[in-house]
Amino acid sequence: MYLVRLFYTYVLHKTPPYYAHYPLWLAIWKPLRKFINVIIIPSIPFNTVRIFLYRIIGFKIGKNVFIGMKCYMDDIDPSMTIIKDDVTISYGCYFACHGKNQPHTPILIESGVYIGMRSNIMSGKNGITIGTNSIIGAGSLVLNSIAPDTTAYGVPAKIASCGQS
Repeated sequence: MYLVRLFYTYVLHKTPPYYAHYPLWLAIWKPLRKFINVIIIPSIPFNTVRIFLYRIIGFKIGKNVFIGMKCYMDDIDPSMTIIKDDVTISYGCYFACHGKNQPHTPILIESGVYIGMRSNIMSGKNGITIGTNSIIGAGSLVLNSIAPDTTAYGVPAKIASCGQS
């Protein structure tokens, strides 16, 4: 990577890109991890294999967790996504731990949570927690933390009132 920095500095007369400061192993690992996370894992039909591979690339996932196919787990910093025990994440859900002009912030999904299909969880500037035994309705956009034992649904997700469920 030293040669890349020299090339940019003395041949192109430009500031070297951020990845020119990475060690070589990291410059190889990051795109490989992205490929595994975005292309390989979401297409595997066996949940146990998906969970195993998510753990290998750095996500913190508890026991008895189901993550459906075609989910996208933000891999900028996999250790920022923590999924505790007995969680069900339906098919096609997206998780984002970062955004433009935003630091990497954590997503914590506590035990017993159910997330409906095609839901989007975005951690925002302060991180997000989905409380124990909460239910997130299908197709919801979760932008704020959800209290324990709560049902939330919609775009953006709102807490269900007593007469609704």
